Amino acid sequence: MNLAGAPGAPVGPGAPRQARAPRPGAARRRQRARRRGGAATALSAVGLPLLGAVADELDGPGVGLLFTVGSVLGTAAAALLCGRAGRWWVVTAAPVVVLLTASGVEYLAHPGNYQGKNLGTGALRWVVGAFPVMAAAVAVALAVVAVRAVPARRRPAPERRPTGRTAAPAGRGRRG
Repeated sequence: MNLAGAPGAPVGPGAPRQARAPRPGAARRRQRARRRGGAATALSAVGLPLLGAVADELDGPGVGLLFTVGSVLGTAAAALLCGRAGRWWVVTAAPVVVLLTASGVEYLAHPGNYQGKNLGTGALRWVVGAFPVMAAAVAVALAVVAVRAVPARRRPAPERRPTGRTAAPAGRGRRG
């Protein structure tokens, strides 16, 4: 038996490396961590705007400061909590969540005001009133994603091991 662990297996720099066996339960732990992060992300993205909208509705009709703060903070928290693949979803879902929350709370608080022709007028009012909040939420989400992406690009590249080949002379390619 040699150093590679198998009888007659090649040893040296050109020998194939054997992969380590994964630790028991590692995949399951990663999957649970991903699920937990997804629930916290969704709760912050939807819960904080909803809480702000309800608080604003108790204060008076329409979109107000509490809804704006809740939406922006919820989107920022979701962008911080999400994984790399979830960044796209947080940024694109922010306007939809803001509009549905603002219109849903307003409609549920005053259903008699939005019957028949008044529903179209109310929907237009909801879009116009929620647009600045949507823009602020998307801007904050993009800023958080950009700030999170910078350290990932600044990580030093892993040190390359020598391959045994010499570098090509300066100014020329390998083939002449």
